[in-house]
Amino acid sequence: MISHKIFELLSNLDRKEMTRFREFADSPYHNKHRDVRALTEYLSRIFPQFNERNCRRETIWNAVAPDRPYDFAQLALLFTYTRRLLDDFLMQEQFWRQPDQQNLLLLSELRRRNLFDLYEKKLRQTGPHTPDDGTAALSRYLLAAEADAYFTRAERRRNDESLQQKANLLDAFYLAEKLRDACEMQVRRHILKVDYSSRLLDAVLREVGDNITEYAHDPAIFLYYHIYRMLSRDEESQRYFEALEALRQRQEVFDKTRLSELYNYFQNYCIRRINLGDERFLEEIFKLYLILIEQELLYEDGLLSEWHYKNIITTGIRLRRLPWVRAFIESQKERLPPDARDNAYRFNLAAYHHAAGEYDAVLQLLLQVEYSDVRYSLGAKALLLRTYYELHEWEALDSLVGSMRQYLQRNRLLADFNRNGYHNLFRFTRRAAAIRSQSAYLSDEKYRSELERLRRELSLAGEIFNKSWLMEKVEELAGCEG
Repeated sequence: MISHKIFELLSNLDRKEMTRFREFADSPYHNKHRDVRALTEYLSRIFPQFNERNCRRETIWNAVAPDRPYDFAQLALLFTYTRRLLDDFLMQEQFWRQPDQQNLLLLSELRRRNLFDLYEKKLRQTGPHTPDDGTAALSRYLLAAEADAYFTRAERRRNDESLQQKANLLDAFYLAEKLRDACEMQVRRHILKVDYSSRLLDAVLREVGDNITEYAHDPAIFLYYHIYRMLSRDEESQRYFEALEALRQRQEVFDKTRLSELYNYFQNYCIRRINLGDERFLEEIFKLYLILIEQELLYEDGLLSEWHYKNIITTGIRLRRLPWVRAFIESQKERLPPDARDNAYRFNLAAYHHAAGEYDAVLQLLLQVEYSDVRYSLGAKALLLRTYYELHEWEALDSLVGSMRQYLQRNRLLADFNRNGYHNLFRFTRRAAAIRSQSAYLSDEKYRSELERLRRELSLAGEIFNKSWLMEKVEELAGCEG
């Protein structure tokens, strides 16, 4: 089989796009090479079955040039030409999706040809097609820059505001993008543990902060300013509510892609607050999930990511919204990606049954979960650990802890945060299980001593996954004293 990047690119197309590419190759304006047309026709015919049988060199050559002897060098050159044509096609597809860019190029060409009357008519008809969400500022700036270039060349010295508009729109675009980048830097600092430098950010923050009333009329600048203040001061939760209200009042100007990005900043903030022990933000992130579901902002091509599915269910369980969780698990099952549907459904249904105290159902479901993804493997083991504890299956729990220790040691790709979080969960759960299982044989003094030592070590430990559940079990042990 031929190994060539063109197969990776073609496999990413849908059937309609493949057909358009074949038509593109058939056009003499775009392609005058007969063999490229023949190759494109063959690739379209076998699409998407680019397999060993269809893509052998000799098979392809016979489809392209049946009346000529096989020529390895000529076939390689033919693939190079076809790949270049595919690149041209992809650029053309992108061009047709950008009406603003089309208008700018047409205006530039009319100006170059000194067709001033046609230019002015087209300029009056032209405006940004993008929403007023920050990206429109760039389109408007480029349009104003084009208009200014026209009036300079045409030498029509009349009252013209294009230069002032160009300056104003450049400022608006710069401020919005600078603040947007600053927000992204704040998020990535927490995820990647890296630092960023932005020399002019302080000046931008002063400019917007000192003129906040004026910038309240620019949705992108106003909103990114408030989000940055929220992300840069984790401890000042009032900024979260101020920024969220600013989004609610302006969200109609943002398209779905940008709106989803904006809500993601609020989700990140909530997650950090929850990790810092602020349980109020469990309710807040749940409210965000409800908004995202209602507005279809979590769905891509109508499908819900299995990890969004899991995070929403986990949040609902922690808030004890069990009837809602059960209904959500069932209602969203068919909207999961087909290749992940069964695994995600069984795992999350098991989590629901654990929260409902239906532990036998948990064990049955976990037996059907495939552990091809490390996140499922770790999550299922943690769920199994908690289930064994609730069922007082001490031997099974001890065996699971031992196997988990080996798993964590062998998996070198696991981040330290995850490794430590799971290691501490399993280690301390086994300690709690030992105290619970031996309670009938320990003296009151020994029982209290072991329990106090466990509490003290828990308070000093770093990351612990499922910590709230573990602390609940420790408090139950405290209630068993005496």
